[in-house]
Amino acid sequence: MSEENKVAVITGAGRGIGASAGVRLLNGGFTVYFTDMNLERTEEFVASLGDHKGRAFALQIQVTDDKSVDTAMRLVGEKHGKIDLLINNAGITNQGPTQDIATADWQQLIDIHLGGTFRCSRAAFPYLRAANGAAIVNVSSIAGRLGMPIRASYCAAKAGIEGFGRSLATEWAEYGIRVNAVAPGYVMTDLVQKDLKNGLVSQEVLGNRISLKRFATPEEIAEVMFFLGTKASSYMTGQVLNVDGGLSIDLNPGNTSALTKKN
Repeated sequence: MSEENKVAVITGAGRGIGASAGVRLLNGGFTVYFTDMNLERTEEFVASLGDHKGRAFALQIQVTDDKSVDTAMRLVGEKHGKIDLLINNAGITNQGPTQDIATADWQQLIDIHLGGTFRCSRAAFPYLRAANGAAIVNVSSIAGRLGMPIRASYCAAKAGIEGFGRSLATEWAEYGIRVNAVAPGYVMTDLVQKDLKNGLVSQEVLGNRISLKRFATPEEIAEVMFFLGTKASSYMTGQVLNVDGGLSIDLNPGNTSALTKKN
């Protein structure tokens, strides 16, 4: 499916899922603005995309800062007269016992994930409206609906993103703007690999809980983002798609093989 002449803005796109989503959109015909607070890293990544010269751009953005967000969205919107797709992907992790979370750390994570999603959507609105059929794809997580120890602020932020998205979907439908979200499970990103290394995540435990018995690749999440951001999902809004290999639906007690042998 080609989406030529369409313009996308992705936050947190210097690496990981955001970068993969940008590549998928470029391959689908989009002009893509890879935005991230780390401009040097993002410029290096965009420079590596030689085949897409002229349609891939690096742009610095700090999603917790109104001026930074407004400036970035205005730059893209005024240059092209529209923004067809906004992917709110920027985020951080902050693990620790809830009773020990500092207020500043709590507020920082909430402000990046939830506040950033709000600010970017607000700033992009006039250009999304001008696109005549735009889409927003927010990045949630199965942690938005499942309890995870030592990740209270992350779970709260992702639950908030889903609620915000449903509200926005009903409010902006009259402008032809669809708002959906993708909720990944465990994805083999740099951050997850770091958690595996320091013991915060157990691949053995999760391997027994994930129906498909493996972590996702960033490219697999990017495919779902592409679907939600294009006309392939033109009658979907206010929805959250779990992309978790079955982690959120698997209540297998482990005796299936015993039953099979008995029969």
